[in-house]
Amino acid sequence: MGRTTIRTAARLLPAGFTLLALAACGSSVPPPVAKSASPAARYVVGADPGDDPCARIVSAIGFADALLRPPGEEDRQEFDEGVRGRIAYVEGVVLEYGPRLPGQLLEYEARLRETTHGLVPAATRPEDQVRLLKEYRAAADSVKKGCAKA
Repeated sequence: MGRTTIRTAARLLPAGFTLLALAACGSSVPPPVAKSASPAARYVVGADPGDDPCARIVSAIGFADALLRPPGEEDRQEFDEGVRGRIAYVEGVVLEYGPRLPGQLLEYEARLRETTHGLVPAATRPEDQVRLLKEYRAAADSVKKGCAKA
């Protein structure tokens, strides 16, 4: 081999290693995409569209309730990130599963969507938070009672 050939090979060697590394790190199989019957499936990670909507929504409400003050103490409720995050979770679950609730519960599902949407932002005024939390509780209680009968 001549000097020119060795110099050319020496210059191409790093590019070859780079291409080899890129090829080794690349994936020929695209990641799986979750299929959903609902266009809103993006709101709940790991949601199975076939899950019972009552079970999912009542469970999400219970998850949020764990951080909420007892009924009647709404004016003392702190709306920190943890509380707003759990209410946001309820909002996502309601967006995903709410439209499939029994027909007699759809008015409460709409109320849950409205109240959770208003409670999640940190910029919501305190007086609005108290009002929305009371309305949220009334709708949540109606959904829980309706789902228990369904």
